[in-house]
Amino acid sequence: MAAFVKVLREDGLTTSEVMFWRTAPGLVWILVELRIRGQTLRPNAPGPVVLRSLAGLGAMAGYFYALRALTLIENTVLSLLQPVLVAVLSPTLLGERLHPRAVVALMVAVVGALVVLRPDQAWRANLPLLPIAAGAISALFSALAHIMVRKATAKDSPERVVFWFTLTVSAGALAIGLARGEFLQLPDVGWLNVTGKIAGMAGFGLAGQLLMTRAYGRMAAPMVAVVAYAAIPISMMLDLVWGVRPGLDDAVGSLLMVFAGVVLVRGRRV
Repeated sequence: MAAFVKVLREDGLTTSEVMFWRTAPGLVWILVELRIRGQTLRPNAPGPVVLRSLAGLGAMAGYFYALRALTLIENTVLSLLQPVLVAVLSPTLLGERLHPRAVVALMVAVVGALVVLRPDQAWRANLPLLPIAAGAISALFSALAHIMVRKATAKDSPERVVFWFTLTVSAGALAIGLARGEFLQLPDVGWLNVTGKIAGMAGFGLAGQLLMTRAYGRMAAPMVAVVAYAAIPISMMLDLVWGVRPGLDDAVGSLLMVFAGVVLVRGRRV
């Protein structure tokens, strides 16, 4: 999905436009699925559902904004701070046990992110600091959103939780975009071209959202979140499309991020 988002941002779609088209097409599918399952739209526990939706809105905004300027591997490394943050915050917000390994994993993950992003060379290499900050904040919001998914699915179905998240992001992005004079025209790259990319983004995004939400209803939050580390090799391969070859710092930083994930998983087993 991230690759489609990056391409659409480069085609000229704004953050609000990409957020809307990422979520809005899925509303019909989710409504049909809710009807087939005989479920109502009203949540049993509105609090966690609302918090999940708002945190998800913030996470998506930061993530999509950062994707325009950062490479896929840089953005992925930043977003992978999220699983570790989930493990660190879960004890407070979910009452799950905080294992010392989670703290170690957080420190390793931060070091891994710094190795990839090389903030010491920011001024010389014109490293985009604002997108990096947006990506880091997005990881925090994403961690909060994932934790709220765990709380929300304790009393509400995954489909209902995804519906309210999707509706919140769609409505919020549309309102902000219209207020800024956006959504008035498609990028000058051909409507068929843009439509295909939007379909790919929305399809992969909705599928991932539903699968992730269902997983959180069955497993501990840190164990589900750590699956995201599979994005590292995928991002490295997709970056080749943009002519970006992973360097030694990318490889070392990514290995540190994977190691942080391994530490998390082992911590859940002891």
